[in-house]
Amino acid sequence: MIKKLLASSIVIALVSSVSTVSAATTEIECSTDSVFAEYSCNQCFDGWEKETWSFLWLLTDIWSNDSANDKVMYKEQQEMPEMINLNTSKVEWSQTPDSKDFWEYTPEFEALFSTEQDWYVLKAGQSVTWLKSKLSYAFKLDKNDAVKWENIGLLIYPVLSHTILDNGELGMNNTPHNECVLFKSAAWEAPKVTPPKTLPQTGPAEFFLLMILAMILGFGIVRFRNN
Repeated sequence: MIKKLLASSIVIALVSSVSTVSAATTEIECSTDSVFAEYSCNQCFDGWEKETWSFLWLLTDIWSNDSANDKVMYKEQQEMPEMINLNTSKVEWSQTPDSKDFWEYTPEFEALFSTEQDWYVLKAGQSVTWLKSKLSYAFKLDKNDAVKWENIGLLIYPVLSHTILDNGELGMNNTPHNECVLFKSAAWEAPKVTPPKTLPQTGPAEFFLLMILAMILGFGIVRFRNN
């Protein structure tokens, strides 16, 4: 099992392929959060907490074929990974410099192209880094006013591949495999400030009382000295 992740992101899993995640994320049960079911996630990952101005870049994916049959992929069927904003009133995500041409296919993947069948073939037991974000392109968390640990983003990788069956025919499963990574808010809460203690305010009565006491004390000291 192989899974490669750079810059706090996830890899893309393909139908019937196996992958593993790096230390940047942790694979979790999809039942841990209802948002995974809402977006039909097949594999789920914890993307940890993110603060304002966080960047997710240098994203790559390794396509691994651990089955006994060759697999194929059509570029025309692929939908590029997408960041879903889970709190539009408090959170803003963007792609920098922009979303156009954010992802690119690797030369290793292009080498898998079969001119005879007009598809990309991954042999059984092999793997290849097939997709990556362009250099200096990133997902950016521009604003995060969500409370700590609140869901703020879901990065979804919908990928579709097909198996070459034993009879030579192509398995036409057209349901994409969604691999999802969930990001939560790391917004800090301002510490509670305890107001400084102040001396009690004295009114006119208290003021005159203090003056009388001071005069009596002064008179007593003078008499003591005279004696």
